[in-house]
Amino acid sequence: MQQQELAQIRQREANLTALAAIGPRKKRKVDSPGAPTTGSEVSGSSAGSPAGSSAPSSSSRQYSRQRITRVNLRDFIFYMEQERETNRSLLLYRALLK
Repeated sequence: MQQQELAQIRQREANLTALAAIGPRKKRKVDSPGAPTTGSEVSGSSAGSPAGSSAPSSSSRQYSRQRITRVNLRDFIFYMEQERETNRSLLLYRALLK
């Protein structure tokens, strides 16, 4: 019984040490440039809240957050070579010159 408790304590301490090594979680900024800034969306409920909120008109609308994905030029050139619309384009030719 005592060995089991010691093993649990060691496991918990190892988990806490690993979490401390990773660092704190990054929280999403509420006031990001892509976020809506009008009064009804700010004072209304968020997209994850239940439908029975104080502002039913804003809870029915869900705003998707635009994701920013960084790619390098080599990956973009490969993509353009594979696509039918862009594999013979001037844009691909200019990208290959860089």
